Amino acid sequence: MSVYEEIGMRKVLNASGSMTYLGGSLIAPEVLEKMNEAARSFVVMEELLEWACNEVARLTGTEAALVTTGTAGGILLATAAVLTGRDREKMRSLPSVGPKCEILAQKTHRIGFDHAIGVAGGRIVEVGGAQGATREKLAAAIGPNTAAVFYVVLDPKPALPLKDVAEVAHEKGIPVIVDAAAELPPVSNLNAFYAAGGDLVLFSGGKDISGPNDTGILCGRKQWVAAARGQAFPNPGIGRPLKVSKEQLVGLVFALKRFVAMDEPARLARWHGMAERMRDALQHIDGVEAEVAFPTSGGRPLVIPRTRLAIDEAVVGHTIRELDEILEGGDPMVTVFADGANSTIWLTPQHLEDGQEELVAKRVAEVLTSR
Repeated sequence: MSVYEEIGMRKVLNASGSMTYLGGSLIAPEVLEKMNEAARSFVVMEELLEWACNEVARLTGTEAALVTTGTAGGILLATAAVLTGRDREKMRSLPSVGPKCEILAQKTHRIGFDHAIGVAGGRIVEVGGAQGATREKLAAAIGPNTAAVFYVVLDPKPALPLKDVAEVAHEKGIPVIVDAAAELPPVSNLNAFYAAGGDLVLFSGGKDISGPNDTGILCGRKQWVAAARGQAFPNPGIGRPLKVSKEQLVGLVFALKRFVAMDEPARLARWHGMAERMRDALQHIDGVEAEVAFPTSGGRPLVIPRTRLAIDEAVVGHTIRELDEILEGGDPMVTVFADGANSTIWLTPQHLEDGQEELVAKRVAEVLTSR
């Protein structure tokens, strides 16, 4: 009996991907063992943090890095860094630093998690409209009170590319914060956004890296990472509450080492096979068109193959929202990505264990045929 069965929790078949509300991802046994070893001894936290930061910087190919409490914690620390630099007086004044606190963001890049910018003392100024911004509009928006530009990679809406944003910002001496929380795989993305001009790049540690769900990576230019680290645990300041334990530091680093060393083509082939099996089990249901496909983000295809179900709601007798609610309300609970606007359900094999794709397909088929 698992601990969740012991305490009365439902089993979850996760066909929706790396979702924080589901616990992020599954930590590999060898990473858990390292975390258990770390839990059994005391350590000087500054020394452990220095080791972890150096390892993450090496593995991401960036000048410097910091382990954070998830991407949202990283947004807060990155914002604090660009507001204060290494100025101790300004650090102590946060979240109030005076007029130079504006963080520019394309209108299409506004996300719920950017609330962390305001928590640190930043004020978001939107640039552009529904089609993103132009280089000219971004340049015109940069003024004496601009502290940084905030760029979100995971966004299906149009936007000025990161390379252009970075060129415009850097011409005016302004750093760029990049939220790339879920942009792994591929492994090459660990360095791609830094190479494209990101000064402070953020990744989730609890998604495809499969580290602790409450960890993240802040990496990039040494001067800005140093400013963020100066305000992070174990130092006093606005980042003090964002404590990263010794177990989390060790877990994140060993999970990242494992992630970098994995056979990526083999992982993609495994996922493709799982997506094909789910497609084959569901493609003959009335009102359903099933295929293996790749959703897009920011106009580019994502690398993880998924099973796409185009649903005729009138035929199956349920709306996409209703299907999603029925699947989540069952036992086992099945989570999917429901796109009501396009009458589509996506089944993601990323965090399914071997054989679970068949259980997901069976449950989805039961719901789709229960009219």
